[in-house]
Amino acid sequence: MPPLFIINQRGSRVQKKGSSLASIAGQVGAAIINASSLETFQEQLAEHMKSDPEHIFIEGGDGTAHIVLTEYFRRLGNRKPARFTIVSGGTTNQIAGVIGTKKIDLTQVQKILSGQAANVHQIPLLEISIDGSPSEYGFLFSSGAIPMATDYFQTRKAEKGGANTSAVYSTILKALGRGTGSGNALIEPSPVKLTVTNPKDEIRIAEDHLGTILTTMPGFIMGIDPFWGKGDAPLRMTYLRGDNKKVVRLVLSAALRRFEKLKKTEGVESWNAEFVRLEYDGPTTLDGEKLAVSKSAIEIRPTRPITFIS
Repeated sequence: MPPLFIINQRGSRVQKKGSSLASIAGQVGAAIINASSLETFQEQLAEHMKSDPEHIFIEGGDGTAHIVLTEYFRRLGNRKPARFTIVSGGTTNQIAGVIGTKKIDLTQVQKILSGQAANVHQIPLLEISIDGSPSEYGFLFSSGAIPMATDYFQTRKAEKGGANTSAVYSTILKALGRGTGSGNALIEPSPVKLTVTNPKDEIRIAEDHLGTILTTMPGFIMGIDPFWGKGDAPLRMTYLRGDNKKVVRLVLSAALRRFEKLKKTEGVESWNAEFVRLEYDGPTTLDGEKLAVSKSAIEIRPTRPITFIS
């Protein structure tokens, strides 16, 4: 069966360099869906899913991957899932950098479709349920400081017309350096009730927190992997308590891969879990996209393992 190519034509990298997939679609008989318009994309995806495509290529950033995977798995039901290949095409490309590919050409597509690809990952997605709303699917969930910084970054980047990204990062680090309190809303602690369930026990926390970060991926780009929970449970989670004032040290330790320092920092915990529940009224993101949360119960569980090939 021919593959399905899903391309975000508005992705920053696609706009700058053109779509790698679009240029080779005809040579492998692939159908193309443009993911730029959500309503049109939803209609076209529903139509293509009637024939159960065996392999889906997604070209776009992390937000595009999140939207495509969410719309796909909401419709899948109990059917066998497709295999996926994620191709960088957006502003942030964390997912493609870890379990996908930065570039792709005809030879690589042919190897992937013929089962000769070198990199195969079998990992679950995060399935996130918020007060009974349809589930969201993705790879990287965060609450607290990281969504606040993400929102701040996007606002400042828009103000600067999308230019001078390094200056925006510098501004964020300066804000982090001021520490908590003193009107620094960027990293203001926020209350959370947290339940973390793993095979051996259940952890319950009710306090102010600076943030959580949770993924099923084996790590992040540049070798960053700020998780050290024990056991084989698929949800990898790190938690920052609200009274931790060493935010810059935490950020730099993670960025510089000094994870031993991060592990020893008071107020930072990491667990591997089977299920996580947050009662939280504050900013959250999934793969960089805001989630609609208002005094909501957020439940996070893994899906069945999904195949990603590059």
